[in-house]
Amino acid sequence: MFDARVHECSAPLLGGASAALDVARTALLSLGFEIVAESESQLSARGPGLHSNHQPALLGASELSFQVTPASVDARATLGGVATLKAFLYVFPPGLALVLMLGFAAMGMGVLWQTALAVAPWLVLSPWLAASIERKTTQAVERLVHGMAGAPARPS
Repeated sequence: MFDARVHECSAPLLGGASAALDVARTALLSLGFEIVAESESQLSARGPGLHSNHQPALLGASELSFQVTPASVDARATLGGVATLKAFLYVFPPGLALVLMLGFAAMGMGVLWQTALAVAPWLVLSPWLAASIERKTTQAVERLVHGMAGAPARPS
C-alpha cells in the first residue's frame, strides 16, 4: 500500500542538452540531492527524503533520473518521500487513538467514544493529504523537466 510509485514525464527539448542538465544539477544540489551518476546526456540523483509537507515538493522524489535526447528531456522519479509521508498519515492517527483509548481504559475513564470521534476526520483527511502531497511532487518534477527543456543552449 505504501510502495513508492514511479512517475515518468517528458518534454520536447528546446535548448541544449548540457544546459538542461545544468538546470537539473543546480536545482537538485540546492535541495540536498546527491548526484549518483552523470554523463553528457544523463543525470541520476538520490534525494534526502520528504519529512513534512512544508518542505519543497521535489523532495518527495527519493530518486530522480533524467535522460536528454536530441528531441526531448525524459524524467523518471521514484516517489519514496511521498510513500513515507503516506505511511505516516495512514498509521499515526489511528495508532495514537488506540494508545489513548487503551490508556484511558487502563485508568478507568469512560471516554473511548470521544477518542474514536477524534480519529474520524482522519479517515477523510489522510487520503486527501496523501493525494495532495503526491500531486505536488509530480507537478514539481514536471515543472523541473519543462524548465530543463526550455534552458537556452550555451554558445559554443
